[in-house]
Amino acid sequence: MNAAIDPRAARAAAQWLVRLHGGTLSPDEQQAFQAWRASDPAHAAAWQRAELVCGTLASVPPALRQTADAAPSPQRRAVLYGLAGLIAAGPALWLASQSAPWQVWRAAIRTARGEIRHMTLPDGTQLVLNTDTAIDVHFDDAARLVVLHGGELHVATAHDGAVPARPFLVRSSNGSVRALGTHFSVRQGGSVLAPRTQVAVSEGAVEIRPAQAPDTVRRVNAGRQGSFDERAVSSLSPLAPHAAGWLQGVLIAERMPLGEVLAQVARYRYGVLRCDPALAAMPVDGIFQLNNPDNILLLLQRSLPIRLVRRTRYWISVEAA
Repeated sequence: MNAAIDPRAARAAAQWLVRLHGGTLSPDEQQAFQAWRASDPAHAAAWQRAELVCGTLASVPPALRQTADAAPSPQRRAVLYGLAGLIAAGPALWLASQSAPWQVWRAAIRTARGEIRHMTLPDGTQLVLNTDTAIDVHFDDAARLVVLHGGELHVATAHDGAVPARPFLVRSSNGSVRALGTHFSVRQGGSVLAPRTQVAVSEGAVEIRPAQAPDTVRRVNAGRQGSFDERAVSSLSPLAPHAAGWLQGVLIAERMPLGEVLAQVARYRYGVLRCDPALAAMPVDGIFQLNNPDNILLLLQRSLPIRLVRRTRYWISVEAA
């Protein structure tokens, strides 16, 4: 996947990526896309790279999603050319640029897409790494630090035997979370261009300190959750029901909107999984095993008035049956 991509093919692939992600194509448009991809090996290579880029970024950049159907503008052209540049550049340039995806891939401890891993740190702290998670662990005389590069992490802190006791910190790109005798989860969310860290506390409490507002400290007690970026912490809310189901390898849905279910399933499989906006609010009930996300899709198709449209091996759209 390090081979050079023709710039013209990369620009065309970027345009198709946005169109496919932005809405359902008409039969004529679908035929035009398939014809474009099959008409030239350079087109096929560019599209393969486009799927890799989209999977790496987790989604099409927000500025493109918001302007996909708009008339050409300097902003849209700039972002579209940026996406085309990522497609053309390939992983070698991403590595050289120190971009967020490569920080994830170079981390010392990682889980694969769909993997959930339990581990114990030297101090006895229990960690559970969710799907597609990357961390580094640094213990020294000053602190016990886990750096979360991407994904989601659950922490059950242990008493520190060192004297004096060292703080336990989880640091993301947005700032740090300090444990206060706690069971809590931290998830690196948002996008590469606009990351946001989500925190949920099931026992004890934590303190959140945004990176660019170090004097702003927000306490989150058990049963509460919130999120933060580099500058501020959001308002807090009660924990979402069954949000910790992934710790047992299951997704528990009680009248959960289909769009939200699919967003969760997408975290456990490779490729793009999109939902027709008209179906996103459809309620779903069930308990689903996260170790087989494609089986979840089949179960949803059998129980709901939906159908799975496979545009490519790694691109599935959920549409009305």
